[in-house]
Amino acid sequence: MNGQEDADLVRAFKNGDEEAFDRIFEKYHVPIYSICYRFTRNDADARELTQDVFIKVHRNLRKFNERSKFFTWVYRITVNTCISFKRRNRALPPFLEAEPRRDPVGQRVRLKVAIDDALRRLPDRQRMAFILRHYQGYTFDEIGDIMGITTGAAKANHYQAVRKLRNYLKGWL
Repeated sequence: MNGQEDADLVRAFKNGDEEAFDRIFEKYHVPIYSICYRFTRNDADARELTQDVFIKVHRNLRKFNERSKFFTWVYRITVNTCISFKRRNRALPPFLEAEPRRDPVGQRVRLKVAIDDALRRLPDRQRMAFILRHYQGYTFDEIGDIMGITTGAAKANHYQAVRKLRNYLKGWL
């Protein structure tokens, strides 16, 4: 993500160029959707959350102070939107126990379902730290910035997530 390009787009938007927001959307909608999908594991919810994130970005972009990195600000909005969604929708399907079988394709599908369910069982901050690290490739410093926590807290949340996932998926490992 090019920081100077982001700064130029933000300034253009603040100066009345609505097309600058379109370019921001084009640049970030796929990674934002990806985070939302990995958090919810549901396409419709991820699309709705992505839309909510960009509505919030559009409403607040004029207030963005440009002292922090733009992508960090957008990802923090994404994290908070996902966590708020989770709080509103507490009912999740129960964890599916691993049932190893001889059918390799079916077994991969069952493993994916088991991983999805294990991720759902994690507390919000641990899940987000794990997703940002393993699916988005962020460093712990970046994760801390995105989540609004210290680097140490980002590492601790990630460590706890990995520990719990190992336990939840012990029949598969």
